[in-house]
Amino acid sequence: FLAKYGRLPVQVTEMFAAHGIGRPFRVELPLEEYVSYAKSNDFDWPFYVWERNFNGERSKLLEDWQVPRLFADDLYDITPEVRDFLPLTCHLFLLVGGRRTGSNLHLDPKWSSAWNTLLCGRKRWVMFPRDAPAKEIGASEGDAYKSAGPQAYWWLDHYPRLRAQGSKYGMVDIVQGPGDTIFVPAGWWHATLSLPEDGEDVTIACTRNVFPPASLNYVLPRMRAADPAFARFFVETIRRLRPDAPSFLPTEAVEVERPAIVGSCESWRLERRQAASLSLAECRRDFIRPGRPLIIGGLGPHMLSTECCGLSREWLSANFGEKLVAVYRNFQDHERRGGEQDQAELMRLREALALLRKGGKEAEGLYLYDLSLPLQLPGLLNHIFMPRYFAHCYLQQTMRVHCFSRSWPTLFIGAANSQAKLHVDQWHGHFWMYMISGRKRWTIFHPEDAHLLRPTVPEGRHHPVFSDLHELEGDEGFERARRLDIVLEEGETLFVPGGAPHLVVNLTDSVAVAGNFLDESNFDVAMADLRTMASAEAPGGSIGGVVTALDEIDFDPDCSMHVDRLDPKFLVVRYQDFQGGAAARWDVVPPDADDY
Repeated sequence: FLAKYGRLPVQVTEMFAAHGIGRPFRVELPLEEYVSYAKSNDFDWPFYVWERNFNGERSKLLEDWQVPRLFADDLYDITPEVRDFLPLTCHLFLLVGGRRTGSNLHLDPKWSSAWNTLLCGRKRWVMFPRDAPAKEIGASEGDAYKSAGPQAYWWLDHYPRLRAQGSKYGMVDIVQGPGDTIFVPAGWWHATLSLPEDGEDVTIACTRNVFPPASLNYVLPRMRAADPAFARFFVETIRRLRPDAPSFLPTEAVEVERPAIVGSCESWRLERRQAASLSLAECRRDFIRPGRPLIIGGLGPHMLSTECCGLSREWLSANFGEKLVAVYRNFQDHERRGGEQDQAELMRLREALALLRKGGKEAEGLYLYDLSLPLQLPGLLNHIFMPRYFAHCYLQQTMRVHCFSRSWPTLFIGAANSQAKLHVDQWHGHFWMYMISGRKRWTIFHPEDAHLLRPTVPEGRHHPVFSDLHELEGDEGFERARRLDIVLEEGETLFVPGGAPHLVVNLTDSVAVAGNFLDESNFDVAMADLRTMASAEAPGGSIGGVVTALDEIDFDPDCSMHVDRLDPKFLVVRYQDFQGGAAARWDVVPPDADDY
């Protein structure tokens, strides 16, 4: 090994700048010089080669690298975007260590398993099952093990006691010899200690973190809890690219049949339709114009860019984490809210996502609610598409720019059990929502039955507020109100007709995008509302500007009424095509269809 690679420079440690700003920089030694150092060093915390950069002259190391066939099926390799979730720089290592080198007790990142093949020397390994208590076995949570002190100290401070206790915590104690390969299952604690043979002075090993399909039963629930958007993207990618997916996906990850029709009342029921069999004209004619709720399936694979990993928390934090956003902290049911008014707090997006990740009390009632992407996170619009079924919005077809020109789409990120109050959207606007990750329970009432929900219009307001559901239960009128209770699942798009009171509860942590829209079906009633709102403004007010912009256009009610059934990839539009109404004027197939 040294004869071939002795002059190759490798990383022996990293050093941070004194001011703490910027990336750490590599400290390198040629391999033969490191071996010379390892022969004579007597430090408690010696340098240890963890080489993970295989660029340039180090790329030839990979020519001698072969993954054992048992571990060749790595789900993190399924696409480049998934691979970026656990990059090569974080999971592929050449390890060269002298005496007293090794690792403190730790868990591998991103729920990965690992294999480790020893080429020379010996290593002692200890491993503990997933349920072993970290404190009792001397483990550090998260990345804290990297700075938890010399690795040899764990072996002096904890190993003798744990070995004497035998199987109390399920410890597995192994000495690895040359040619041996150790497999570490996802979630198992493990620590190592290098034991070079006399005359060799170092151990040499190669290791890689992997995601074998067999670990999905353990990993997927934890992935969903920590980053539900990535988990959904990951499972969808597996379903799409692995024909054998049903053989190894956990039962709950296999597509389940969802009710095609919800509601027994002929005048108020919801249908589920697949985009591939629902034309733009049929959606307008049979659902939007008559005001019938609808869930559309099949748009999911086309609604987000592949680069954003399903709008995962990690990706959002890395790319938009420093953006300041308003986050509500008490969007809860009436018992937890206790009569409080809505309370918003300004924080960085990464801080809000970190609270979601922690869960528990810190995440209770947390809701990033109806955040305008064009106004507040415009960069995110490069990664989000919009349903073409609603892209004919009249608000985008005006000549004048007005206060609603750049209001939608909006972003919703909510903690499990967070909810908004029962309400109706302003000016009878139609509403759509695409469920990126998680689940929401929707309760939707017929617009004609809003008067049965005890509506009141506060002074100075133009739209009603309603009593909480618990206050309405038992009312004779409430019992007569036509009501739908549905669960919106990941990958589905919901249409709610304008004027329909609704209550939404996040059953899990969830991420969604949504928008209001105006067309021929709600134009007259919306204009009446807008004129009333404008009359209360000073001259030149923002709502008056909307009325003026809409009044001067003779809209074509049959614009974009295409009867052809299209591939779902042609049923989504980019924001740049939605803004200004360009998508509403498209022929059947988008003009730049090759880009879709």
